[in-house]
Amino acid sequence: MWNELAVEAIAILLWAATALVVLFLSGLSKYLQEQARRVENDAARGLIQSALSEAEKVGIDAVQATNQVFVDAIKASSADGKLSKEDAATAMKIAVEYFKTHLSSRSYQVLSEPDGKLDDKWISDFLEARLAQTKAESSRCAYPLPAPLPDCPE
Repeated sequence: MWNELAVEAIAILLWAATALVVLFLSGLSKYLQEQARRVENDAARGLIQSALSEAEKVGIDAVQATNQVFVDAIKASSADGKLSKEDAATAMKIAVEYFKTHLSSRSYQVLSEPDGKLDDKWISDFLEARLAQTKAESSRCAYPLPAPLPDCPE
């Protein structure tokens, strides 16, 4: 009788221990899945931030290079020293091509997700924003001040 009772108690304890192990493994699995998702999100976030940082630098370079090579020459030859709409469109095409050829393939791929295509409209809008930023910074630094601003060239 005591032997049967002991066998029953051991069977119940084994069942309970199995249930606890299953619960523990289930919780561990959920925890590990969450950690893996965080790692994936952190890695994806890092890739996107890196691609945007590179795009920012290449965008500013595209604006400056186009301005130095094309816009300055057109303005100098223009009677009123201003760009026509056609000249501005040509300058934007040059800047877009510069951007496409100078952005790394990895950044291009990251920025063009999910459809795998980075269209000229997005690039043009991005470059127009960089142009506005560059103009704002240059006009801010152009005003005579008692002391130069820390991020303005002297």
